[in-house]
Amino acid sequence: MSDQTSLEDLLVDEEALNEELLASTVAKYAKIGKDSGDLVPNDAYTELTSNEKITVGLLAQKARYELDMVEDEWLTPAEISELTGVKKNTVYPSVRKLTDEGVVSDGDGQYMIPSVKIEEAKKYLSEDES
Repeated sequence: MSDQTSLEDLLVDEEALNEELLASTVAKYAKIGKDSGDLVPNDAYTELTSNEKITVGLLAQKARYELDMVEDEWLTPAEISELTGVKKNTVYPSVRKLTDEGVVSDGDGQYMIPSVKIEEAKKYLSEDES
């Protein structure tokens, strides 16, 4: 009966899993400037829709927060616009749509992607690739 798994085999380090998932998802579209903390988009980023760029930006903000580069992972629409290059007037309807779709959390006019939604954000970004 050594083929059976024990319940302990179910245990994982969820922080390490989230970090790996976050890093691989953001890296597909952009890097983060080591000194500036700015989003450094690649060619794949330029092909994204506004909603997708905002998703990448919010994931990058989470990474910046985890790297202690910023004090808060929540961003206002103006900050999202500055980070992603998406026009502010486009950010407002986009974050509402992303919130309605359950990818983004709204905290009194500020937005972020919770750790439990990183996989969902990745799937959202992958939908148009198939």
